[in-house]
Amino acid sequence: MGKHLESDGPSSFSRDTVKAIISQFLGFLLDAYDLTMILTIAPVLAVVLFPPSSSLLATFNVIFAYSLTIIFRPLGSAIFGHLGDKLGRRTDLIITVLGLGITSALTAALPTYAQVGILSYILFVIIRIGVGIFAGGEYAAGHPFAMEWTPYKWRGFISGLVQGGFSFGSMLTAAVLSLFISTFGVKGLETYAWRYLFLTTLIPAVIALAIRLSMKETPIFSDLKAQNKIRKSPFLDLFRKPYRRDFFQVMLFMTGLFFYSYSLFAFVPTILEHKPSVFSLSTANHIYTIGTVAAFFGAVLFGTLTQIVGRRRLALIWAVITFIVSIPMYYMLMYGASIGNVAIATIAVIIIGIIAQGPWGMIPIYLSERFKASMRSSGLGFGYSSGIFLGGWFSIYVPLMHEYLFKSIDTPTNVWFSTAVLLMIGAVIVGIGQYLGPETLGTRLSE
Repeated sequence: MGKHLESDGPSSFSRDTVKAIISQFLGFLLDAYDLTMILTIAPVLAVVLFPPSSSLLATFNVIFAYSLTIIFRPLGSAIFGHLGDKLGRRTDLIITVLGLGITSALTAALPTYAQVGILSYILFVIIRIGVGIFAGGEYAAGHPFAMEWTPYKWRGFISGLVQGGFSFGSMLTAAVLSLFISTFGVKGLETYAWRYLFLTTLIPAVIALAIRLSMKETPIFSDLKAQNKIRKSPFLDLFRKPYRRDFFQVMLFMTGLFFYSYSLFAFVPTILEHKPSVFSLSTANHIYTIGTVAAFFGAVLFGTLTQIVGRRRLALIWAVITFIVSIPMYYMLMYGASIGNVAIATIAVIIIGIIAQGPWGMIPIYLSERFKASMRSSGLGFGYSSGIFLGGWFSIYVPLMHEYLFKSIDTPTNVWFSTAVLLMIGAVIVGIGQYLGPETLGTRLSE
């Protein structure tokens, strides 16, 4: 493969390139905004959706509901990835952002446990299924769209920037939550203001929709269509020779990365909000917000470096570093939280944010390079989501490790060590996944 492919795709930035980048940044921001909202206010939703009980157990049940529903993301990726390869990336993106925005906002209409009992939790799960399906479709078309509009020399940086939209969305959620807590108080949030919080998801959805309605289809897909190279069954082709080995290698790699991701987004808030942590919900949220800012810059930095060092090489080096520092990072976090030292806890969260989210910065371009243009939406979308099949059950793995293996190390009400082990397992899987795959830097995105 050649290493200088400036002629592959746009040679320079255009208005359409900027629109494509902003569109996917906002789409991924919306996905993270919804996800982080669920995970960050899990203690609040536990009060809304469950009867009074163990706060940690009820919080786990909320996180489990989210974990359960993200299993439907691969279904969304399969459906919309196939459509993205058949009808075009742009059409897909209009449908997915509409669906994602509306279903997420519907959470605001949920009845509480006090009103309808356990039906409240059942309806919550159903809404999360809808969110999962549209979110799975969002990156199936969105990542190829952004990458196919990006000039070669900028692909690493833009990949990190687009993927960084996820961390930015998490940061935005935390900032908005802080505003809501200061305005309504925790009691007000538990009583009624949580509904207003979910309605805010409509704001990025409307902006993204307006941009997508004004966009053009990518030149690469337009060429495929003009040359009559649209596949009859792009999704099914993933499981046929010679592509299925590529797919399963990507699936292994993505499984490890989902362990990375949830060790930050799911359990850092949990560690900060439960004893021996002495932080209030507001303080915990402020610290977590800083971690998401660090995660954003980590993704951008990692994506940029892969354009110089190589995707595979940097991911392998990072996996080794991650395995080594996991336990010290999370011990530092728990220790800082237990003595109420904001500085120590914040430093720990910054390191965790960079380590856990950095490798995600190469995902839009790496997965775009792993699959041919005629099956790119299917391959990228389902390959991305396939990591959920094993990685998405984090809400079971950590409680099981906590209860049966590491409770004496964790302490009965905190999961810091179990979360560190989850990240270490992820590092091993990421390392193996990358070792089995090729270096993709320099791969042409055109068919």
